Amino acid sequence: MLKHKQIILVFLLLIAPNLRAEFVWNDNCLDAYHQCQKLNFRKASQLIANEKKLRPSNHVPLYIEGQMDFLFSFISEDETVLDRLKNNNEARINRLEKIKENSPYKKLFLAELYIQKAIARIKFKEYFGTIYDVRKANKLLIENRTAYPDFKPNLLGIGLIHTVTGALPKNFQWIANLLGLEGDIKLGFSELNTLLIASYVQPEINWLSEDVLVILTFLQVSLEKDKNKETIRKRFVVVNDIEEKPLIQFAKSVFHLACNENDSIIHILSTRKHNQQEYQIDYLNYLEGIARLNNLDFTAEKYFLLYVKLYKGKSFVNSAWQRLAWCSLLQGDLKNYQTYINHCLEKTDNNSLSDEDYQATKEATDQEVPNIYLLRSRLLFDGGYYLRSLNEIAGKPKGTFSRLRDQLELTYRLARIFDKTDKKDKAEQYYIQTLENGDATSYYYAANSALMLGLIKEETNDTTLALSYFNRCLNMTQHEYQNSIDQKAKAGINRLSK
Repeated sequence: MLKHKQIILVFLLLIAPNLRAEFVWNDNCLDAYHQCQKLNFRKASQLIANEKKLRPSNHVPLYIEGQMDFLFSFISEDETVLDRLKNNNEARINRLEKIKENSPYKKLFLAELYIQKAIARIKFKEYFGTIYDVRKANKLLIENRTAYPDFKPNLLGIGLIHTVTGALPKNFQWIANLLGLEGDIKLGFSELNTLLIASYVQPEINWLSEDVLVILTFLQVSLEKDKNKETIRKRFVVVNDIEEKPLIQFAKSVFHLACNENDSIIHILSTRKHNQQEYQIDYLNYLEGIARLNNLDFTAEKYFLLYVKLYKGKSFVNSAWQRLAWCSLLQGDLKNYQTYINHCLEKTDNNSLSDEDYQATKEATDQEVPNIYLLRSRLLFDGGYYLRSLNEIAGKPKGTFSRLRDQLELTYRLARIFDKTDKKDKAEQYYIQTLENGDATSYYYAANSALMLGLIKEETNDTTLALSYFNRCLNMTQHEYQNSIDQKAKAGINRLSK
C-alpha cells in the first residue's frame, strides 16, 4: 500500500506535463483582454482570477494584467500608479524570464513589459532607465523575429520603436544614438500596417487589431496628419460598436480633430455610452470642450470644468483653463477671462508641460489678451469652418491688427485658410510673407509656415525645395510648439530621404 508521501509524488508525476508554462489565448483570456480594451478593469480582473484558478500554468493573464496596469496609469497620469506599474512590471519580467519553454509569446510579452516600463520612466524623467528598457525590448524583439520570422505580433514593438525613434526632435537625438538605433518613420508605419492587416486575416492574432489601430492612428496623426487621411478613415469602418469602445472613440476623435472635422467629433462624443463599470477617459471631456468651442458653442465651458475637476494628472489642464478663459473673453467677460487665465500660473513646470499647456502658461505670464477677431477665426478654422473663419478677419480695418503678433497671425491664418480650400498659390504667398516677417520672433507662425511650405512642395514633388523648407523650419529655435513642429519637419525629411 502506498504511503502518503508516495501518493503525493505519483500525483505530481501524473500532472507534471500540465505544469509547464503555457501561452494560450483561450476564450476566457480573449474575453478578459476585450474587457481590458473597454476599460472594464473589474470584469477583466474577475476573468483573469478565474483563468489563474483553472489554468495556473497559462501566462497570458500575466500579460493582460500588465496591459491593465499600463492603460490605467497612462490614462490617469497618476504618479503613484505609474510607480506601481514600474514595480509590477519588474516582477512580471522576473517571472517570465524564469520560464524555460520556448514560445514566441515569451519574448513578445517581455518586450511589451519593458516598453511599458520605459513609458512610465519617461514621466519621471528617468531617461537612462528608459534607454535601458527600450534597448532591452528591441533586443528581445529582434531575437524573436529571428527565431520566429512568421510571428507577426513582433511588428508591434518593432514598428513602434522605429517610428518613435525616427521622429525624435533634435534635442533628444542623443537618445537614439545611445540606443544604437536609426529611426525610420516610413518603415515603422509599414511594419505596423502589415501587422494590422495580418490581424484581420489571421484569427489567432485578431485580439491585437484594435490596439494596432489606435497606436497607428495616433502616430500617423502626429507625424503625417495630411498624409493617408482616407486610409486612416477606412480603418474605422470595419470597427463595430465604437460607442462602447472608449479607446477607439479616443483615437477616432483625435483623427477627426487633426482633419478639422469638428461635427464628427461632437457626434462621436455626444453619443458615447457611459458605463459605470468602465474607467473613464477624462480627456474625452476636454476633447468635447474643444470641439464645441471650435463651433463657438459656449456650452464648451461645462466640459472644460469637468476636465479640470476630475482629471488628476497634469496634461492639458492649463490648456483647459486657457479655453475657459477664451469662452469668457469671447462673451465679453474680461474679468472672468483674467480669473481663468491666472489658473495657468498654478502649474508652470515648463519641462513637463505639453506644447498646449506651455502656450497657455505663456499667455497667462505675458498677460497679452488675444485679438478677438483672430481668436474666433482660429477656433473656426480648427473646426473646419473655413468660410466662417475667413469672414472673421477679411476686410477688417488695418488698425484692428496693430501688434506684430497679430499681423503675423493674420497672414498665417489667411495662408492656412487658402491652403485648406485648395488655393495653393495664395497660400504660398501668405506663408512666405509670414516666414519672412516672423522668422526672428518666438511665435510659431513663421516656423509652421516653413513646415507647410515644405509639405506643399513635397506634394508637387519638388524635393529640393521641400527639403530646404523642412530644414529651415528645424533651424528655427526657441519658438512656440517647438517639439511638435520639429517632429513633423523631421518626419518630412525622413520621408523624402528614403
